[in-house]
Amino acid sequence: MLFDRPDALPELSGICAKPSVSNVSNTHQRLLEELRRADEKIGTPNFASSNPAERASAFYKRGIVLRNLGRFEEAVASYDMAVASDPKFVDAYVQRGDVLYIAKRLDGALASYNRALEIKPDLAQAFCGISRVYRDRGQIRQAVSCLTHALGLQPANPDIHLALIFTRNFDPTASSAELQTERRAFAQKFASHFRQVVAPFSNDPDPNRRLRIGYVSPHFRAQASAYAFGGALLNHDKSCFEIICYSDTLDEDSATARFRAGADCWHQTIDLSDDALANLIRNDRIDILVDLAGYQSGNRLLVFARKPAPIQVTAWGEPTGTGLQAMDYLLADPVLVPHSERTQLTERVADLPNFLGYWNPEPLPEPGPLPALAKGHVTFGSFSRVAKITNATIRAWASILRALPTAMLVLKGPDFADAGSRQRVSGGFATLGIPATRLTLLGGSDRDAHFAAYRDIDIALDPFPHGGGMTTLDALYMGVPVVAWQGPTISSRLAAASLTALGLTDFIAPSQDAYVDLAVATAANSDALARLRAGLRSRLEGSEFGNAARYSRAVEAAYRAMWLRWCADRSSHA
Repeated sequence: MLFDRPDALPELSGICAKPSVSNVSNTHQRLLEELRRADEKIGTPNFASSNPAERASAFYKRGIVLRNLGRFEEAVASYDMAVASDPKFVDAYVQRGDVLYIAKRLDGALASYNRALEIKPDLAQAFCGISRVYRDRGQIRQAVSCLTHALGLQPANPDIHLALIFTRNFDPTASSAELQTERRAFAQKFASHFRQVVAPFSNDPDPNRRLRIGYVSPHFRAQASAYAFGGALLNHDKSCFEIICYSDTLDEDSATARFRAGADCWHQTIDLSDDALANLIRNDRIDILVDLAGYQSGNRLLVFARKPAPIQVTAWGEPTGTGLQAMDYLLADPVLVPHSERTQLTERVADLPNFLGYWNPEPLPEPGPLPALAKGHVTFGSFSRVAKITNATIRAWASILRALPTAMLVLKGPDFADAGSRQRVSGGFATLGIPATRLTLLGGSDRDAHFAAYRDIDIALDPFPHGGGMTTLDALYMGVPVVAWQGPTISSRLAAASLTALGLTDFIAPSQDAYVDLAVATAANSDALARLRAGLRSRLEGSEFGNAARYSRAVEAAYRAMWLRWCADRSSHA
């Protein structure tokens, strides 16, 4: 995904197969009841001597319930019992791998997926699981290869193709044209046939009336992309816009409660099929329907393919375009999607002050003084997921550290809980002459501790080719400037877009070599860094996108322009 803050609950980003709705409950109580029934069955005195396949199935189903309750250790133990009863139970090995993946026990996950392949060599879901492990460890070429093979095994599976598209955002060999071609290929295969059955819309084409805006997301919770769209959603002018939310959010929290309270209507939609959700949206007479996920896990792009609303928009979640003819607009900005590249997209680009908003519902730690003044050396940092730390990025960062022999580098993210990820990154630096003593690798933490860690960072380094979205804004909010390279793809321009929106173009390099030189030069002026640090937070808060109310007005202006264009088209065809 484009955002890499620690979330309330890890998830299978780019998953190849969604949990079946029969195993996903919208209520904690229902899951507990399913668990009670499973325990009763397993605890039956005669059950231990019953058919091994039935026993394995019971433990397997129990593991699924425990997984959905977030009780991962117990789920793994239940899957272990399932495969003990039936050593060739491939689905249990895959589910076990998924839970271990969520728990950041990637070696164990990899072993489970490989065991499944030993039993069934053509199991696409196991290849998908292995691809996630490779991706999270930054081994993107291997991840893409696994997904390509899985898609060859199940060419009619849209979820595998979705995962491949998502993963290629991290691929340093992929061009912008290739990425958009892949999206159009997905749309042609899985979405184009819906265009033949789209019914006419009866929405009142009054250009000035109150509009019904529908938001579709699996992330109405304390999750990174929610901090991008939350300010706009919660600050809409209710006299002009009615807000309807369609939530596929599984692990609801206090942020969910905020969104629910801010909406005029709230639908819990996780149990609805794509057809049922599309029908609900059409019956709600939505004027503008907004996708908040893009190609992230849990997306409902095939609902949008059914065109349940006259105007459809993709924004904030993963703003790289969808390839869907049914998606009318992409909310972006001129840096994220330059005018020269817009013909590659199927969507029309609507420009905002920044493709991201910045919303903080709770107070965060103060930035504090420039740490270099007390430490006597510069500390660089990057709080990005390991998948973004490519070999080219490691080479660039190693060059910076060689040019500044006293400088240190702090890397932070939940993926560093995995020993394999730590080894790949530290080993990559070691081969380039940078010892482990100059690196600090930090795992995930709660929100306050995550932001407090920026107090030890002087300069943030943006990775490539997939840069930081919300991580860039987080660093700036904590007074830490971000050195970025404005690359050739949408994913490589995330940081450059936000830096440009704040007037910080001096921190954007035009090439990889210039990126290294810029980082070294920036580190040489501690006085300038200290002055900048003191004012960055207020600069962000006062910007067109850091102020939630002002950003919401800009979003509303974009919506109204879309609506006026639709009304004018209706009039011209009347």
